[in-house]
Amino acid sequence: MIKAIDISLLIAFFGSHDSKVRGRTRIQKDVCILKYRDRIPFNFEFESHYYGPYSSELADTINTLVAAGLLKQNVMRLSSDIRRYDYALTEEGKEMFQRIKVALRQEEPVLLKQLVRKAGKLKQLSIPQAIALSKKCSGIQSSN
Repeated sequence: MIKAIDISLLIAFFGSHDSKVRGRTRIQKDVCILKYRDRIPFNFEFESHYYGPYSSELADTINTLVAAGLLKQNVMRLSSDIRRYDYALTEEGKEMFQRIKVALRQEEPVLLKQLVRKAGKLKQLSIPQAIALSKKCSGIQSSN
């Protein structure tokens, strides 16, 4: 079940990434790190998957945000069998981010500052670094 706090935090996550994120793996690992290391109160449950921690609930929430018109999904073909899915806030998503920022500033000002600061720093990690850190923080390894 998708919770309103997860949608709000996820939209704030995208807003902290200058409204766009390159790749599903990046989203999965960053949210995992934010949850386990930084104690951002995401409710997504993570399990072992190909590249370490993975949340089907998070994937479903991303798909819901795309269907609702808050996120735009862009599929990049990297080779004949490899695709990367990039995501960006739509104009409606950016407007919602502004409303969420106002609400979080009033209700949870420390949470918003921490989320934006921590998520902004995660952008600097390479994907292999994010994968390794998500495994370390969560204790969840890759499936074989």
